[in-house]
Amino acid sequence: MSGNNPLHGRDEGPRPPVGQPYYPPAQLYYYTAGYYYPTWPITYLPYAIIPPAPVYATNTNTNQPPAGNGGGHHPVRAPQPSPPSDGSLPATQLPNTTGGTGCEPGYNYFFHSKNTKMHVFKTPTPPWQLPASAHVPFSAVHVPTSTTLAELLRGFGCDNRDPKKNRCYEIVQGTGGRWYKGMSFAGDEKDAGKKTIGEIGWDETRTGQPGGKPVVCVYLTKD
Repeated sequence: MSGNNPLHGRDEGPRPPVGQPYYPPAQLYYYTAGYYYPTWPITYLPYAIIPPAPVYATNTNTNQPPAGNGGGHHPVRAPQPSPPSDGSLPATQLPNTTGGTGCEPGYNYFFHSKNTKMHVFKTPTPPWQLPASAHVPFSAVHVPTSTTLAELLRGFGCDNRDPKKNRCYEIVQGTGGRWYKGMSFAGDEKDAGKKTIGEIGWDETRTGQPGGKPVVCVYLTKD
């Protein structure tokens, strides 16, 4: 069987062993790329009921975007995998009063309305000392703009007892695939530590979107 699957692309695989997909009635669908799909596992039964073609949906009213959409004709994004766990960034784990991680049973989380996008570089060599176009692994994080610089250091694992060794550097990309050192601050700078990341320009406008401001890139040390 061959054809074009709007979710996965062209399908050149063999036919299902028996019949066609059966869609039980009165079930929920999720929406992605302009199509609705069933949320239950698809099973194959003999003489199965062939459902109607997927319902194409689009938003034509730019003043009333569908829930979860950015507005206009943009489709709702498909469910995404969970982000990788990073034990070196304590602030990416939510400790609770039961000694576990994450929201306690029955609780939800109140997210901050304004966040910046931040890439935390993971390299033993400072990025500004790396050769041009070097591959640099990083962790991608949304950080509330109300976070103070002192909280940022602690949340990103800078916990040296000597506060001046806990330091954050802004990394700026230049031409030729090189990275350059921008502003920096240390844990012993009390006045700087009280400022929020939004106040220094690491705010919700740093989206990395075309025509917008670049994502904030940082490099942290504690030794």
